[in-house]
Amino acid sequence: MSKAKLPGKIWIDREMIESRAYLSLIGFAPQLLTLVLGKRQFEKQGRKGKEKWVLVNGDSINITHAEFNRKYGITHPRLIRAIDQLLEKGFISVVHPGGLYRHDKAVFALSDNWILWKSGMIMQTREKEQVKRGFCRPKK
Repeated sequence: MSKAKLPGKIWIDREMIESRAYLSLIGFAPQLLTLVLGKRQFEKQGRKGKEKWVLVNGDSINITHAEFNRKYGITHPRLIRAIDQLLEKGFISVVHPGGLYRHDKAVFALSDNWILWKSGMIMQTREKEQVKRGFCRPKK
């Protein structure tokens, strides 16, 4: 087996780009999907001459707010809106929501639920952060 690596190119299925779910994405969501697809890692598997490229990390893609802010200049609210759209349309799903601690990253998996998406449907939503600071109490 060869070592998994990020390819120099990003492969996107034509079926995905022409889908209603993809065409309904607005704002930063289409670009985020492309960047997430760029985080996929492939490795060659099989015997010599019959090798195939196999996706290795389709169920463990990290999306860190610090990385997108530092590398691409994307603000936290803009990234959250894009992630919410990709979840609602079925392009990604939450494996681990991450936390408020510095090294607890959000982990997402690629999903094919976008094929089933129709206008008005919500495939998955992100759990809202339940942050309690100081003496704040929830409003009744």
